Amino acid sequence: MAQENIVVGVDIGSTKIAVVAAQLPVSGAFQNTIEILGFSEVLMPTGAVVNGSVENIKQVGKAIRTALAETALLSDLDIGIVNVSFGGTHVKVTAQSDGVLRPSASTGEEVTQKDVDQLVEDMYRAKTEPNFEVLHVLPMDFVVDNSAGVKEPVGRTGIKLGANFLVVSGNNQSIQRTRKSLLDADENLRYDKMIFAPLATGLAVLTGNEMKAGIALVDIGDHTTDLIIYQDKIVRHIVSFPIGGRHLTNDLSIGCGIQPENAEQLKKVYGAAISEDIPLNVEILVNFLAGRPPKQVLKKNVALILEERLKEIAAMVYAEILNSGYEEKLIGGIVLTGGTANIPDIELLFEKVTNLSVRVGFPENLAHTSKADAVSNSSFTTAIGLAWAGVQSIDPRVKSVCKPSQEEPVKQAPPAVAAGQRTQEKVKTEPKKTGLSFWESLLGRNDQQTDEY
Repeated sequence: MAQENIVVGVDIGSTKIAVVAAQLPVSGAFQNTIEILGFSEVLMPTGAVVNGSVENIKQVGKAIRTALAETALLSDLDIGIVNVSFGGTHVKVTAQSDGVLRPSASTGEEVTQKDVDQLVEDMYRAKTEPNFEVLHVLPMDFVVDNSAGVKEPVGRTGIKLGANFLVVSGNNQSIQRTRKSLLDADENLRYDKMIFAPLATGLAVLTGNEMKAGIALVDIGDHTTDLIIYQDKIVRHIVSFPIGGRHLTNDLSIGCGIQPENAEQLKKVYGAAISEDIPLNVEILVNFLAGRPPKQVLKKNVALILEERLKEIAAMVYAEILNSGYEEKLIGGIVLTGGTANIPDIELLFEKVTNLSVRVGFPENLAHTSKADAVSNSSFTTAIGLAWAGVQSIDPRVKSVCKPSQEEPVKQAPPAVAAGQRTQEKVKTEPKKTGLSFWESLLGRNDQQTDEY
């Protein structure tokens, strides 16, 4: 197994930890497919993560430790560094602008990649709300002197260089708890990139053609629904709604008079997004309180309850698409992802509400193996996207849209599983000291190696 191309993603969700270890295939084309080496999914206790924010460091750390150990055992890796997700209702996205004067411009020098990267780096010191930390700086359009709406500033001449950005920030305490949960899992574990979960998901389920044509990614999580609009391969709009799969479960629990855990199972097994064609006389037996007989629930009622809540979510998404001004530019329509996207006919409901084409997104461009088949579902989508982030940029125009990790490179990463469990030599995922991110340095990546923009 080649050591250079290994990437590891750790997705901290509201109900589970998902880990994926992946590698670019030796015989594959560069950046076209990844091979799944190992994976794990570990459920967390209720309350460990609330509204997408880590609340119990010990519980989350234990789940990460278990998931890493299982992944390491399956993939034969010592995992010392990862890409990790963040998300939740605490995340804020603001539109900001900034610009600089280029001293070298007076001699006629062109705008360089270094100029652009420095402009982006300066934005990590942008003003945010108190106790918030800037984690992503996403450039939209650049300005060179009096020319606005510039997509590619490198190579142009001008004195003033500016840009319009989307700045993603998170609550300091929540982000620190995420970092501490990694250290609780393994005191030597480090992260290379911390990525807003929906952005990572986009790397896994969207194609380059879709992002260029115009696409809206709708990620329906447990506590939140996130909308990201891409156009011309640029992130144009991000918004989160404080409503998600848990609200559907709660609706079923109240509407059917059953416990939340039984409502969750009812949603997963018998849920439907459209009630119209479901007969009135189909009954479902649902487990009830211990010592009592199962409760009878009409399948039609289950669909009616879910349908109303999903219509509300679809309407909120469509209203925000209209508000963004990109409705007419979404040639690719909408891609749904997240656990709720598994509900049958959800794409038909969204099509009715939005009048846009809709598909359900699953991980793209995985090398065909049994392990790939096992992770080709919504549970691992974000973790796969985090792995992709090691070899594919969210925006190829800049060196990175992620805040640089403040951690020192790990010289010797200890195994993620107990010593003695395996005797054969294992591949280590360790960073090298270069100007690039860890994953990019492993791949020997430079600006010329990215896909055509």
